[in-house]
Amino acid sequence: MDRAFQEAQALEAAGERAAARDAYVAILTDDPTHLGSLTNLGTLLTYSGFKRAGRLAYAQAVASHPQHLRARTNLAAALLDEGDPAAALEQYEAALAIDPRSIDAHQGLALLNARNGAWERARAHARIGFAAHPIRRAPERGGAPRTPVLLLLSALGGNVDTERIIDAERFACDVLVAEFYEPQMQVAAYPVIFNAIGDAERCSEALAGALRFIETRRERVLNPPAAVLESSRARNADRMATIPGLRTARTVEIGRAELAATSLAFPILLRSPGFHTGEYFERVERREDLPAVLTALPGDRILAIEYLDTRGPDGFFRKYRVLIVGDRLYPIHLAHSQEWKVHYFSARATEDREERAFLTDMNAALGARAITALDRVRRTLGLDYGGIDFTIDAEGVVVLFEANATMNLFAPGPDAAPERTRAFETVRAAVSALLVARSSGTP
Repeated sequence: MDRAFQEAQALEAAGERAAARDAYVAILTDDPTHLGSLTNLGTLLTYSGFKRAGRLAYAQAVASHPQHLRARTNLAAALLDEGDPAAALEQYEAALAIDPRSIDAHQGLALLNARNGAWERARAHARIGFAAHPIRRAPERGGAPRTPVLLLLSALGGNVDTERIIDAERFACDVLVAEFYEPQMQVAAYPVIFNAIGDAERCSEALAGALRFIETRRERVLNPPAAVLESSRARNADRMATIPGLRTARTVEIGRAELAATSLAFPILLRSPGFHTGEYFERVERREDLPAVLTALPGDRILAIEYLDTRGPDGFFRKYRVLIVGDRLYPIHLAHSQEWKVHYFSARATEDREERAFLTDMNAALGARAITALDRVRRTLGLDYGGIDFTIDAEGVVVLFEANATMNLFAPGPDAAPERTRAFETVRAAVSALLVARSSGTP
């Protein structure tokens, strides 16, 4: 068994992932509790995009070896990624019972508490998990050499989902957790630095660390931290309000106590800063409903947003998403729903003629006026990678929902329309081309 396991590891190290997977499965067929095979297979599946299968392998490792620390933290991270924080917390707490100083457990708990808006607990775990280990090296892989990239990330989330957009077969991404950068740290030179800290509202401390870091560097930096700091919802609403052909909702960030006196007309939208995908985002119909809604929103500061009714004549709300890569805009999806809060993963199926037309020819689907307005948004943002969520109203005006670096690129499923798959692969190819160009010194 030891020899078979060593051979499986050698296949994985050589980049023969399919053969390594089959070798681990063969070992587990004979011994379903083999710890090394379960953990390695789980990681291999996870990084190959089969996250649910990876989580099942980690769960089997925990069931067979409940006192194994890495099995616990691997399973916790998989559960957190799948959107099950309660189950993830249970595993992280079990990991800390094994080792109270577990770096992986504290790093995971920093993210978990940040997602719940428990900022002080998140920062406390981040200090334990990252302060002594702010730099993480890319795992070794076999096969062709990869271009080194340094990613700047925040310990509290709010980062660009680089796993989806960066080809791990072509680029080796080391990580610097920017909150814990200190000037005395020795950080090697890289062909390119990608500031993947994307949320201006959640990540101000990390962006400040990123600014300190890049002041000492000569490399090209994608997504300069100063540009990201300007991309908060309230700031975007102000600075983009005068773009021709574009409408923004009035947005103010204020304290809870001030909300009762807001001059915004009801209904209004309230959301806690630093969250996405509809988390902590509510519509308030009447002023007297404010206290009840506020109990569900974390944080001392709240975003109050003018509610714009953007329903189409058919009664559906629509949300388009385009991604920015370099100096170009790429269509990525169109969602529509009868609910005002539209998200692609929960909206009505949109792989219909309307979405396919948008993905096939964005210019024709939106019109020259809208494309010009969106390009003005891109130039105002000043980001090398980011996204714009919007709709088109009855007059053909672009209604901006948000524009920043944290837009997700959802991977198409096996039954996705070819237009969706092509859009996804086109963006990934564009990111690869951008990284190669900037690594070689091309503007």
